[in-house]
Amino acid sequence: MHCILCHSSQIVDIQSISKATLSSLYRKNFGIDIERLLHTDLAYMHCQDCDLRFFACLDGSIPTGDNDFYNALNQLDWYYFDEKNEYSFAKDFIKENASVLEVGCGKGAFAKYIPQSATYTGLEFSTEAKTMAAKNGINIQNISIEDLALRYIKKSQKEKFDVACSFQVLEHVSDPHSFIASQIKVLKSLSDSTSDSTSNSDIVGGGGQIDSSLLIIAVPSEDSFLHYVTNGILNMPPHHISRFSDTTLQNIAKIFSLKLITLYHEPIQKEHYDFYKSTMLAHLLLGEKSLLDVGIYRKVVNKLSKCVKPFIKIPKNANGHTVVAVYEVV
Repeated sequence: MHCILCHSSQIVDIQSISKATLSSLYRKNFGIDIERLLHTDLAYMHCQDCDLRFFACLDGSIPTGDNDFYNALNQLDWYYFDEKNEYSFAKDFIKENASVLEVGCGKGAFAKYIPQSATYTGLEFSTEAKTMAAKNGINIQNISIEDLALRYIKKSQKEKFDVACSFQVLEHVSDPHSFIASQIKVLKSLSDSTSDSTSNSDIVGGGGQIDSSLLIIAVPSEDSFLHYVTNGILNMPPHHISRFSDTTLQNIAKIFSLKLITLYHEPIQKEHYDFYKSTMLAHLLLGEKSLLDVGIYRKVVNKLSKCVKPFIKIPKNANGHTVVAVYEVV
C-alpha cells in the first residue's frame, strides 16, 4: 500500500475500523446503508512522509461514496451551506476579469462571491445541481477534473484558468494526487508561456503586471478539534477518505512544486459551538481513544455534555473546522 497523496511506501496503520460498527452508525444517524461500499473492515493509515492520514479497505481498495450515497445525504437540509467562512476568505484572492474554476462546486454558491467581471466554471457530477445552477445563470459541467485536464492539453495559456479552487472536496476523493495534478494542468503557468505562442501580455493581471495562477484548497483541519472527534462518521468513509494537517498542506507545495502563499484557519463557527464543546469535554474525560466508540462510558459522557456545555468557554485562538491553503503556480 502506498500513500494516495505522495505515493510514499512509508505508511503505518494507526488503527482498524469495524465495517459492521461503522455501517450501524450510518444507519442509526442518517438512515443510510453503506455496506455495499465497504468491501472489508477499514485500516486508518498515516503517511510518514507527507503526514496525510487516510482510510482504505483491507483489500487495498479506497471506499468512496457513490451517487446514491450522496443523493441520500443531499436530503439533509444542513448538508450544503450557501454561505461559508472559507468563501469570504477565498474571494479576496479573485481579481477582476479572472477566470475561475471550482471543482466539486455543488450548486455553484461560490460564484456569487467572485467579482462580476470574473468568469466562473464549475465542475460537478450531479446533473440535478447543474440544472439548478443553470436557472441562476451559473455555468456547470458534469465532468471530472481529470477529464477536463485532458481536454486542456493543447489549450493555449490564454485559454486556461487563473484560479482553480475546491471547497470541502479533496477529502472525498480516492486519488488526491491526480485531483490536484489535474487542477494544476488547467491553470495558466508562466513557466510554460516561454514555449507557448501566447505572449506574456496575454496573461497579465488587471494591474498590468504578470500574475501567477492560484490553487485554493479548503479542507477540514486535522489541526483543529476535529482531530479529537469520536464517532464522527461523516469524517470517515465512505464520506471522507483523507485528513489533512497543516504539515500535509505544506507538503502539497513540495510534492507539486507550488509556492504556499498562506494557510488560514477559520475561527470556531457558531454552528459548531456545541460540537466543539462536546468534543473537547469528551476528550478531557475519556482521552484520545479509537475513532469509533459505542461503549457505555462514551454514552454517559455524551449525556453529561448536554448539561456541562453551557459552562464551557471556547478559546479565542481555537482553530475552527476548516483550513484554507492558497498556492501559487510557479
